[in-house]
Amino acid sequence: MNPQRPNRMTKSSMDVSQLLDTDMDYERPNVETIKCVVVGDNAVGKTRLICARACNATLTQYQLLATHVPTVWAIDQYRVCQEVLERSRDVVDDVSVSLRLWDTFGDHHKDRRFAYGRSDVVVLCFSIANPNSLQHVQTMWYPEIKHFCPRAPVILVGCQLDLRYADLEAVNRARRPLARPIRPQEILPPESGREVAKELGIPYYETSVVAQCGIKEVFDNAIRSALISRRHLQFWKSHLRSVRKPLPQAPFLPPRPPPPVIIVPDPPVQSEDDPGHLLEEASCADVVLVVQERTRIFAHRIYLSTASSKFCDLFLMEDGDPPSQARDPLLRASSFDACEGSGETEGAGMRTSASDGTLGREGDRDLSGWSRAFESIRSGVMEEPPGYSARRVTVVKMDSSVRPGPFRAVLKYLYTGRLDEREPELMEVAHIAELLEVFDLRMMVANILNREAFMNQEITRAFHVRRSNRIKECLTKGIFSDVTFVLDDGSITAHKPLLISGCDWMSAMFGGPFLESSTTESGSYPGLMNGTSITKEFVTRLLYSLHHWGAFTLVYALLPTSLSVDNAAKPSCSQRKTLALSFLQMWYSTVSTCILCY
Repeated sequence: MNPQRPNRMTKSSMDVSQLLDTDMDYERPNVETIKCVVVGDNAVGKTRLICARACNATLTQYQLLATHVPTVWAIDQYRVCQEVLERSRDVVDDVSVSLRLWDTFGDHHKDRRFAYGRSDVVVLCFSIANPNSLQHVQTMWYPEIKHFCPRAPVILVGCQLDLRYADLEAVNRARRPLARPIRPQEILPPESGREVAKELGIPYYETSVVAQCGIKEVFDNAIRSALISRRHLQFWKSHLRSVRKPLPQAPFLPPRPPPPVIIVPDPPVQSEDDPGHLLEEASCADVVLVVQERTRIFAHRIYLSTASSKFCDLFLMEDGDPPSQARDPLLRASSFDACEGSGETEGAGMRTSASDGTLGREGDRDLSGWSRAFESIRSGVMEEPPGYSARRVTVVKMDSSVRPGPFRAVLKYLYTGRLDEREPELMEVAHIAELLEVFDLRMMVANILNREAFMNQEITRAFHVRRSNRIKECLTKGIFSDVTFVLDDGSITAHKPLLISGCDWMSAMFGGPFLESSTTESGSYPGLMNGTSITKEFVTRLLYSLHHWGAFTLVYALLPTSLSVDNAAKPSCSQRKTLALSFLQMWYSTVSTCILCY
């Protein structure tokens, strides 16, 4: 006896059973076979929706964006594929059903009367990214359905739900080059589909093959509609009495959007925020540099001392040490009243300190033995233009070898960290840099002379990092401060030049004819931040950030704990508004729960 014969018989019997099983659903008692016809315009997602239900097919958004080729899912799949047949069987409201899906072409001129024949339910699809497809629902598809199968119930389905929450710019980039881009104004809201469904008197659902959302709800409710329609004709079937009406669809929970990209701009190469513009005016100047006896240049302690160790030692020595018995009759009050120097001295005059009486030997400190760059230093009072108050300044006389033109280039570097490659007197600049012990500037000059100016970018970057750290230390310790802010938990000292160069409204407050421009103490402002207490830590970070990058960078770094869209929607806080809206979108449930509990 051949042992393999039973196996061949068994296999043959299994093949026969599989072939017979395809028709078994039509003959099984209490198993309702539902013919569901899916119609709609081309490229709305009919075939993808059928494959997602019949074959459990999952696709990514970029796979769906490939070139569209009109296809029809073959009804023969229920005979060829056992898995498709098994997935067609389902139980809805305690009724066993076998769902047979019929795909159709979306061309309007096609003859679909064979597909409509003996249909139990029709699923009418449109794309939420194509308003024309929704318009064709009323003008073409629904009249055609009622013409060929007037008694079949209809389900309206909005496909491609994921495009409503997708990044359309990325989607359009991923599509084929000649494809028509999807515009945001073309995305239909849910209300558009509901209004059309209400006019036609049919249920409405939304689906997404990418998000695997709404697929089961659509076909389960399509089965319910078909069973209810069949119950009216076959009233003797008791198992159809428990079938419910189509259920409303649960709200779609969109995926969490990515956080907004907060772009912190780089420091401008040359703009009004550049502290170098302070060299051209006497606003808040506390240092007057006298070059070759007649040229006066206004400067600021905080910028000079944080960029040059020599200037820092000079100003610290002036503040701490007793004046030496200098002998230098060149510095007279009349020399400071002369305007033959540079043009930026207009509108301001110099007079001696009241404690000195006359500017004589007692008020000068000889520096020739301390540094080759300076001759003397003294204290004076500068008379502001009319409407301003006089203030004390430090007058520093530079060495006679220092010329105004190259010295301005050096000061420009001390303020901005940059050196113009077209500077005609580079050797003089290098000489002054050596006197002031600014070795980075000497290196920049050498790079320009060696035609390696590109290396100066790294020097400038290191300059800003080093100076920012020194400014932060000065803010923390109150060194060279000229203004005091009175806060809720104490007071904090700051520097007017930093505030003027970093913030427009502080520039107007300290540089204009306001009370704060002539005082060294600024009072607190209750309610300035809607009741939020203004602490020393907050203001310290504020002042440091104002200098380092500019006021606009506080959008992200100093975001308050409680976000408010109204307060954020200001012209200077556009990125803060975007961040607040994103926060409320992602944490809406948590925020709502906290508000209700409160």
